[in-house]
Amino acid sequence: MNKFLKKAVSIVCAAVLALGFSGCGLFKEDKAITAYEIAVKNGFVGTEAEWLESLKGANGEDAEQYDIKQLYEAAKAEGGYSGSFLDFLKEYLQLNVVEDNDTEMIANNVFSVVSINCGFKKTVKVSGGWMGGTTTKEEIYASAGSGVIVDVNKQAGNATIITNYHVIYDSESNTSNHISDEIYVYPYGAFNGFSSSTGKDENGDGIKVRYVGGAMDYDIAILAIEGSEYIKNSDVQAAKIGDSDTVKVGEKVFAIGNPGNAGISVTSGVVSVDSEYISMYSSDGKYREVSYRVMRTDAAINSGNSGGALFNAYGELIGITNAKSVEDGVDNMCYALPITSVGYLCDNIIDNGGVLQKATLGIMTQLTDSEAHLVDGEVVMKETCVVVQVNEGVIAHGKLKVGDVLEAITIKGKTVELQRRYYLNDLLLSVRKGDSIVLRVLRDGSSVDVTFIFDKDGYFSTMS
Repeated sequence: MNKFLKKAVSIVCAAVLALGFSGCGLFKEDKAITAYEIAVKNGFVGTEAEWLESLKGANGEDAEQYDIKQLYEAAKAEGGYSGSFLDFLKEYLQLNVVEDNDTEMIANNVFSVVSINCGFKKTVKVSGGWMGGTTTKEEIYASAGSGVIVDVNKQAGNATIITNYHVIYDSESNTSNHISDEIYVYPYGAFNGFSSSTGKDENGDGIKVRYVGGAMDYDIAILAIEGSEYIKNSDVQAAKIGDSDTVKVGEKVFAIGNPGNAGISVTSGVVSVDSEYISMYSSDGKYREVSYRVMRTDAAINSGNSGGALFNAYGELIGITNAKSVEDGVDNMCYALPITSVGYLCDNIIDNGGVLQKATLGIMTQLTDSEAHLVDGEVVMKETCVVVQVNEGVIAHGKLKVGDVLEAITIKGKTVELQRRYYLNDLLLSVRKGDSIVLRVLRDGSSVDVTFIFDKDGYFSTMS
């Protein structure tokens, strides 16, 4: 429904690796101590063959008695091994890697995703009026997308659904807020009786939902199902929420949504980029440029997937799919809003009666450095963010200075090192009126703690 800059448009079944071990020594021949001997020293009782078999565990997972990570640590401490965990796996373990289609996990996940159909009305001018003039008529039209169930009360028939704002909004709609007043959701397997000619569900299983609130510039909307007999008697379930801040490049993911309004389906891929920004035009038709922080994936996402789910290999929800690139010659560049950010947004919207109230420091920052390190086979990013402007009349005026380097934030008793630039923006979404935060900044070579108390309405911005 949006027009996106750079031709981006709105719009992961992961194989689980089962590890099989061969019956041989796991260390190189020139080592003075074998892995089996280390295991015996650490309490294993049995033959070497029995020990190797014990490592396999159930369903391809590490055995509880002695897992791979413990073996690696023991190899470093007692066997003199000095490489990384990834080096250890490559050099000393012979792995039979088999893709295991985890249909059970996917079956659970599809019952957390719904198709969405919306009916809209708008007034249009038509010719043929009195004396050859023009008149108006009301026109019905529709949109389709996806949503994710994040909370459900089967006994009461209630559920909370997250989707993209652009799925349920149209700037030409006759409603006062331009949100559809005919929003229907269809859980997996439900009969879709939505009619685009009437903009309503006609004798189908469509569950009419209530719009709770949202934020256009973050492309997030919250919907509520209340007292539904279908929910009471269905197998729908809330998605298991993951942590998008820990997502790594190359992780296997799968997207579940309603592409082409043809019903819920699954596509698979990997995380291509764990965090980046894309620019689009806002949904209000005013061609305002809006920047979104997203994860990039090559899992296929198409029109109708908007508002759907991106799951990791553990079946955890890590993103809400919202866009894809349609640049000529560009393939497999699709995007999802990180679920950790979405969680902060949704809590804020609900706490503030359906609108987003974001705490603002009144500063501008700039990324001045970034570096990546390989730690135990994983990429760890570290970004340096510096204050470049402090506005007048804001909470930071007189407290922060140009040149301050952001180091850490303490909020609600928890301290978070600001290793990524987006951490601060995300955490400010959790601030409510009366809360205080402490920023640790590097100033003139020394760390300084600066306290802010958000006790005025002016320290918050209401966002559409």
